[in-house]
Amino acid sequence: MYICIMKTIFQYFFISLILTLILFSCKEDKIIESETINTKDYLFAENIFNDIHLLIHNAFIGNGENKSCPTYKIINTDSSNTDTIIVNFGDGNPDDCLVYGKERRGKMIMIYSGKYRDSLSIIECTFDNFYINNNRVDGKMVIQNNGRNESGNVTQTIDIIGASINRDGSINWEAKRNREIINGYNTILDPLDDRYIVTGHSSGNTSNGEDFEANITSSLFLETKCIEENVCFITAGEVELVPSGFSSRKINYGDSTCNCNVIMKLNESEYFIVIN
Repeated sequence: MYICIMKTIFQYFFISLILTLILFSCKEDKIIESETINTKDYLFAENIFNDIHLLIHNAFIGNGENKSCPTYKIINTDSSNTDTIIVNFGDGNPDDCLVYGKERRGKMIMIYSGKYRDSLSIIECTFDNFYINNNRVDGKMVIQNNGRNESGNVTQTIDIIGASINRDGSINWEAKRNREIINGYNTILDPLDDRYIVTGHSSGNTSNGEDFEANITSSLFLETKCIEENVCFITAGEVELVPSGFSSRKINYGDSTCNCNVIMKLNESEYFIVIN
């Protein structure tokens, strides 16, 4: 009799313990799932490198002009091999260089086999003590001009390799993207009328240590004119972001308006996020 009672008590205790652990686990998952830090870090890294892409484009337009900020230095101008452009935003003394509404300092170093719009040209950009709004950027960006596709539009392959952004912790990002130029290719001296269709995927690690993967599920539309309003470049499209070990979330960039507003959908909930 005593043994049976003890056995029953133990069974109730064991079942209660299992139910408590399950409930606690579900509660913890819900807390983690509701966070948006991984989405915010991904969007921030993406916007930083869209910004850098425009600066690279500008370097091949304005490098012959006499500018105080930034300054351009061209070395090894030999058409038979790769050349170099150094874009110097200064050292922040007395002030950072203000370009497109953002404070910048440090250097971007570009090694290139041809100009930005030359077919089959390759541009490799690295960074030397480079900051955007006090966020340090490291790594490499490689842009390859693939020539024209079947639609007659020029396409580019963009690789982000070993990138890190120091922003209240380090955001690490790797990406492979394809851009199709659908407007502005022939207006060489005006980089702010360009429109692109963007596809591809990326992966990385957020400032709180979470790994993630991101895939463009509906082509992104990118408009360089948005920088004139000091807002983000992507005006439409969708990305699926998958943090390691957690549910995927859908990022919707909006309705073709220049802003930094996105909607993240996680399970049945939606979260409004402003990229900053």
